[in-house]
Amino acid sequence: ANTRISLNATKQTSDRLTNQPTDRITMVALADIPLVMPLAEWVWGADPSEDVGPELCLASLPFITMGCFSQLLTKALGLAIILGSCLNKTPIMLNIYNSKSATGLSRNSLYGEVIVYANAAFYGFLEGHPFTAYGENGALLLQNLVIIALAWKFSGNSTNDATKANSSPTKTPSPPPTTQEKALCVAGFLAYAWIVLFMIPSTLRYILMTSIWPILIYSRGIQIYITYQQKQIGNLSIITTTLNLVGTFIRIITTLKETGDTTVIMSFVLSFGLNLIMFIQYWLYLERDATTTTTTKEETEESKKTK
Repeated sequence: ANTRISLNATKQTSDRLTNQPTDRITMVALADIPLVMPLAEWVWGADPSEDVGPELCLASLPFITMGCFSQLLTKALGLAIILGSCLNKTPIMLNIYNSKSATGLSRNSLYGEVIVYANAAFYGFLEGHPFTAYGENGALLLQNLVIIALAWKFSGNSTNDATKANSSPTKTPSPPPTTQEKALCVAGFLAYAWIVLFMIPSTLRYILMTSIWPILIYSRGIQIYITYQQKQIGNLSIITTTLNLVGTFIRIITTLKETGDTTVIMSFVLSFGLNLIMFIQYWLYLERDATTTTTTKEETEESKKTK
């Protein structure tokens, strides 16, 4: 009898433990944590591979498969490029603002880059590409517009332009933009954006990317030619140039993984080549630019003493 009572007590204790709420004795499933599944869908949801998916990749954590890791790395790199692009042209903006001069910059080059960045951003948006595949173009577009505004303000308006021009026979001050030039640029861009977003049929969207190639060659080519002609880097920034070079290289890899769009890939290959030339030019003319800057400072100090 005592044995039967003891067995019954043990069974009742076991039943009570079994009937405890499961969240007290088991770990909460990772997929049930708020925001985890939406994040997993964003990272792995668009991958067409059968061995890659939100549920599969979450279930394999922390030792995820190579396919899951590859897609995760692609998204992380794309996001890093977008975040980095938000500061890409900040050094150039600071150089122009601090020097109160737009010397060394080509406004035609800046206008061309606006179309390049806008075309790439509009194309990715209209084609439904992941934001991580084209988002940096929107950030670069906004920054380029700020640089244009600074160039309009300081071109031909600064005594620094004349001082720098006197220090080098090949360097001439940037002429100030006319009111007509400003009006044409603003009206032209607004009309262009309207046509692209609301009038171009889907079958012709590829033109947005293919048209980038000659514009890119023209805009970057002008800057490369001016730098070669002046043999000075002016307001160009090695930080911006390096970020552009590294960013386009990474973009080639991430685009191959995320969209496989050949037209976009070829645009990045072309951009990488032009950025490489600008990178090489920076180091070729850095020493000469430093010498000219030192000479300019000495002449300024001497002129102050004379006065």
